Amino acid sequence: MREKYFVKQLTAFLIPLLIPIVILGSLSFITTQHDIKKDINQNSSFLLQQSKTQLEMILNELDTLYLALYDNTEIFNELSDVLKNPYYTYESSTSYRIIYSYLNGFTSSKPYIQSFYLYVNNPYDRFLSSVGGLVTLDQFYDTAWYDTFMDYSGPPAKWTSRRAIKFYDFEFHATPIVTFYNVLVPQKIAIILNIKPKYIEGILDDITKYPGQQLFVLDEENHVIFSNHQGGQLQHANIERIAGNPASFFDMNTAQGKVNVTKVESERYKWKYVSVIPHAELYKTPTQIVYYTLIFVTVSIAFGFLLTYYLLRRNHMQLKMIRTLIKSADDSRMPLMPPGKVKDEYSYIIQNMITHFIEHRYIKTQLLEKKYRLQVTELLALQSQINPHFLYNTLHSVYWESVALTGKPNKASEMIEDLSDILSYSFSDPTKIVTWGEELANTVSYVNIQRKRYKDKFDVTFEYEEDIIALYTIKLVLQPLIENSIYHGIKEKAGPGKIKVKLKRTGDCLMIIVIDNGNGIPQEQLRSIVQRLQSDEERTEHVGLINTCKRLRLTFEHSFAFRMQSKPGFGTIVEITVPALEVPPQTERE
Repeated sequence: MREKYFVKQLTAFLIPLLIPIVILGSLSFITTQHDIKKDINQNSSFLLQQSKTQLEMILNELDTLYLALYDNTEIFNELSDVLKNPYYTYESSTSYRIIYSYLNGFTSSKPYIQSFYLYVNNPYDRFLSSVGGLVTLDQFYDTAWYDTFMDYSGPPAKWTSRRAIKFYDFEFHATPIVTFYNVLVPQKIAIILNIKPKYIEGILDDITKYPGQQLFVLDEENHVIFSNHQGGQLQHANIERIAGNPASFFDMNTAQGKVNVTKVESERYKWKYVSVIPHAELYKTPTQIVYYTLIFVTVSIAFGFLLTYYLLRRNHMQLKMIRTLIKSADDSRMPLMPPGKVKDEYSYIIQNMITHFIEHRYIKTQLLEKKYRLQVTELLALQSQINPHFLYNTLHSVYWESVALTGKPNKASEMIEDLSDILSYSFSDPTKIVTWGEELANTVSYVNIQRKRYKDKFDVTFEYEEDIIALYTIKLVLQPLIENSIYHGIKEKAGPGKIKVKLKRTGDCLMIIVIDNGNGIPQEQLRSIVQRLQSDEERTEHVGLINTCKRLRLTFEHSFAFRMQSKPGFGTIVEITVPALEVPPQTERE
């Protein structure tokens, strides 16, 4: 009970405190998350557009070289002669030096260009390189581009490939480069531009704004050609999913967790510029809001728990004191101790309760004493009403019987013997509680006298279970009921009469039913009798019945019930319900 009360009070105390915190934290989280996601998508899109512009400027350099070398017929023919003719002339040597100087100056002025190759089909497998001049394939460190070029058999095309080359044989690790191909297959012409990815990736690192953000560029085959230092962490399967998703902004689950993806596509070069930001970094601020909200909630719960415990402990001690006070007020032997001084509302209540209980105890004692005296006086008065009335009639009957009989044992002596038992039973301690066995024995003595008096004009039968005789009751319950049936029902009846007394137990109640086949009572008179039974009227012709009901009502109070039915010419039924007492009432009160 104490735990339930504590939980109830804790809930009532914490809910008003926690609801505003939870609502504020939730709204802050949702609003911040929405705004951050919107800003992230805009910023990422801007960064990717910036990267796209810078990279396409590099691609435009390749177009410039292409236009300068291939579209210029005079220059291209000079280069072709240099590559195809094993013997130099003064003119070809001069053209070669001019073109080579142009290519070397072009590549040297661009920090992101690693090298530049020009190949025109020739029987000597020679090509022009910005780093080595006029070289042959069998003597140059980079020939993989040539194999890729020769394997291609389609129309004129441009494409990109990320490769790794070793400039010297003693190198352990190859250097990554990104190669741009511009080829004319029928003429067997190739213009190759090699880009340093480290330079481009440095630019991507510089424009990265968020911790853990991955920026990378996919070529037309969805291969990564450039990425920042974080870009290599994304798995190939995730890259395929990003490339295949038609949306520009979306979220995706990866092995490292959920990420936000922004994608921009280049219509000219079929490249895809991608930004990937982990949600853990993207929503760091909303996460911190949730974290701080949880901290505040935890602190509030702990504070509320301690405060509720303190208040309930104080209240429990005060309530325990009040309960002890109430218990001591019920026990007249325990003294009532008031608090030393009024410190709070509880001590004020206790002080007033003590004053009330002292007054109540005094009044209760007086009322109990008065009630006890009233009950004893009324019981004695009721029995004194019954006994002289009955004694007069009985002695009158004994007198006339004695006159008619001889001195030997006869009906008169039997009546006198029954009368002696009745007088002993009636006058001995009128407040004594007896068993139903004793009450039935006294009633039988009374019936014997009345049957002799009325010459067996009526017959009385008793019906009850054996366990009922051990139950307890007050004295003189059945005798007045039978007497009422005789004097007001059977006495004036023509012919023999019958009276049936039935005792029936139902749960904790005992029903007393007295049935006679006397003259009965008209309905109007019956209502008058019932009204007098419920009032305090003393003078009535049904003295025994009214006295019995009063004594039962005084003894059992609300546990007593009475009902009376009658029909002229058929008889009367009296039903009384009292508690089925297995122990005397005094013992039960103790």
